[in-house]
Amino acid sequence: MSSDWTHQELVQGIWNKDCALWSSDPTIQLSIAERLGWLNSPRWLLENADSLSEWAREMTGRGFNQVILVGMGGSSLAAEVIVDVFESTNNASVTVLDSTHPDTITELLINRAWSRILFVFASKSGTTIEVQSLCSWVLDNLEEQGVAEPGSQCVAITDPGTPLAALAVQRCFLDCIESPSDVGGRFSALTVFGMAPAALSGVPINRLADNAQQMAERCQGVDVDENPGLALGQWLATQINANRDCLQLYVDESFQSLAVWLEQLIAESLGKNGKGLLPLGNATPAASSSRLVRVNLGSSSDDQFWQRVDSVEDQVPSFKIVLDEPEDVAGEFFRWSFATAVAGALIGVNPFDEPDVSASKKITRDLLDAQELKTEPTVVPVAELAATLRSAGSRSYLAVLNYLPSDPTVNDMLDEFAQSVRDRFALPVSINAGPRYLHSTGQFHKGGPDHGVFLFVYGEPLQDLDIFAEDFGFAALNQAQAMGDCAELSRIGRSVCWINLDGSRFAQLQRLRAILRECLDW
Repeated sequence: MSSDWTHQELVQGIWNKDCALWSSDPTIQLSIAERLGWLNSPRWLLENADSLSEWAREMTGRGFNQVILVGMGGSSLAAEVIVDVFESTNNASVTVLDSTHPDTITELLINRAWSRILFVFASKSGTTIEVQSLCSWVLDNLEEQGVAEPGSQCVAITDPGTPLAALAVQRCFLDCIESPSDVGGRFSALTVFGMAPAALSGVPINRLADNAQQMAERCQGVDVDENPGLALGQWLATQINANRDCLQLYVDESFQSLAVWLEQLIAESLGKNGKGLLPLGNATPAASSSRLVRVNLGSSSDDQFWQRVDSVEDQVPSFKIVLDEPEDVAGEFFRWSFATAVAGALIGVNPFDEPDVSASKKITRDLLDAQELKTEPTVVPVAELAATLRSAGSRSYLAVLNYLPSDPTVNDMLDEFAQSVRDRFALPVSINAGPRYLHSTGQFHKGGPDHGVFLFVYGEPLQDLDIFAEDFGFAALNQAQAMGDCAELSRIGRSVCWINLDGSRFAQLQRLRAILRECLDW
């Protein structure tokens, strides 16, 4: 493998699916070959846009006015972006459920008319524990509500031959849509994983397909000035090879959800072998200019956003992306996928695997099977967090791993805390929602530069929800996911800190506020 590929070798190699771009190991090349189908996804979407839209009309014509999309990481993030960027033109609203916290599940589904909900379960492998558990729970609850055929309110999106596909047949799902197995999860935005839920919300799939195909055609050029994916990928690789490790995704409000998808793609694809980029949001990043790079992405009509961009006077390398229409997100899905493939080749990592994600999953399963941890994690007392950050070094960062239910008050508290850390220690801070981050930035946390400090914020659920056919409920699953990741980070030598909250929701919020203030001595 070489980092000295010419532009022509890179572009033609990617389109010819030459796996030697990313590894010289024949075994690894075989696994990469099974993940390059995303290159064909714009053409597939163009050919299937009408049938997807027709399928969606048939589904919503059955009286469903709500869609609950159950999926993790790449199985749901792209759909969430599209639904957020576009205003729904159908009667079906799409909501993503990607949490195992029983309070979040209850709050999302309470006061909803379940008879009007279409549940879409999305998992490439068909074995994703969150999707499996939620699917079992939903089917059980539909039965308890007197639905004779619970599967008649369910759709599966998965690869051929998976356990989820088999379950869809067994439980008489309304439909099971199979996706090509040679497309990795985070590269599946332009397949049925992103497009079927988008079609259900009434998004014009034809316009997305046209935009994606146009971008794919532009990404075939060997001139870096005419190939948007090549230009971006080369720029990313240049920054990483220059030892810059923090990427601020400065995105305007209308495309803000795209930043979450980009965070997953970049962190999970390039965060390996001690390399990668830590994705950061719009907040002041605090990273030194020698560590920081910035992508400015916004709508051409948002003059205020671009004025703010132009007012920044620093020496941070930046890349500008201007989007004219909502459907431009489809082109960005392809541009960034192509750029990630380019960057992986140039920095010497395989962008199509996620080797450090499985470790936390295994410990989670061991905990659920009542197996004890082989080694108890070394946890920094909360009272020593400030000292840990002070001694962490200029190349470090703090990742807040939040396992509390989504709550504006909690978000404000953590944002305020993060800004205090930035101001006091001049360290970048990322805030990650658990367990979602396990399928995205979790790879970077373990496989990227080993300078991270990790603060887990865990709240005891107010109630539990039993999972049919399992010996555990969602409370145990959520806790095992947090504890499993904590244990794995500790095992590989990262500094971890744990805040445990119990009592009522009000009591948990009050305690969290007090702990955050005390640990930094505000």
